[in-house]
Amino acid sequence: MEVYTFSQWVLFFYIYCFLGWLFECTYVSIKEKHWVNRGFLKGPLLPIYGSGAICILIVTIPFRDSVPLMCLVGMAAAAVLEYVTGAVMERLFRVRYWDYSDRFLNLNGYICLASVLCWSVMTILVVDVIQVRLERLVLAVDEQITANLVFVITPFVTADVVTSFHAAMNLRNILIQWDRVREEIEKLNERRLELEKAMSEGRRELNERRQELEALMKAAGERAGEKVSAQMREITDRAAVQQDLSARLAAVQEKTNRLAAESEIMHRLHGKSIRGLLKRNPRAISYRHRDAFAALKQSAAKHLGAKKDGTDEEESTVRKESVEGKTRQD
Repeated sequence: MEVYTFSQWVLFFYIYCFLGWLFECTYVSIKEKHWVNRGFLKGPLLPIYGSGAICILIVTIPFRDSVPLMCLVGMAAAAVLEYVTGAVMERLFRVRYWDYSDRFLNLNGYICLASVLCWSVMTILVVDVIQVRLERLVLAVDEQITANLVFVITPFVTADVVTSFHAAMNLRNILIQWDRVREEIEKLNERRLELEKAMSEGRRELNERRQELEALMKAAGERAGEKVSAQMREITDRAAVQQDLSARLAAVQEKTNRLAAESEIMHRLHGKSIRGLLKRNPRAISYRHRDAFAALKQSAAKHLGAKKDGTDEEESTVRKESVEGKTRQD
């Protein structure tokens, strides 16, 4: 293998990212039965394939004389890279952008036997087939031209990485917020049921006590009337406490509704980038926020259908709802 310059390594990385994108788009589009611009990035690049190919080229240098060893080392290095990348992305974004949990002999869903074997085949293809031809092509180009080409491409790739990362973080924040609001609403509903039951029992007890004490007061005279008045004041105080709890519950409910509205507004403000991310990763899943993620995917699907029908009014209403939500909060 020739000794490459830094610019040549970067160019090889971009080429393998593009080839990986072609492969993934073809494979996923066939499975989904419609075109899918696959990947974490918006552009036609899949960094996991570029990183895997470069990793294979580097780690297999000492083993080029033995195909089995080369295949084994390349496969192991790429599999470790895929596992670590998947685990780090899920920990950071709370979303698993590829999942092999339903595959045979998988390891925590990040890699499986089939993916490892694919890396094994890719090792042979990259080292003995693809890189041989790419090397001739890239080395035939003047090194300054290669450096200029990399200089032109890199800002676009960097911008794509930054915007895609920002979209993934927005998705993560929305998932966290939706789950927090849902948990608060569930607790609130439980508290409401308890309070309604307590208030119903209190009203029934109050009516029973009032009837009993009124009967005693008529039968026993003034002394009994004082006793009646004291007990009725006690019951009335209990009813006031219940009314106070009811008022607090209403306040909490209003706060929860405001949080839910703000969460929805946040989703709509960042909806376009998030929908693009979900569209590019149709098999993505979030185990930590399963229900919220499913709701987001359903919302994205509805938006896509509305957009096709020409009935999308989201962009024109976001600013209005944002202002109204802020006004209610104030």
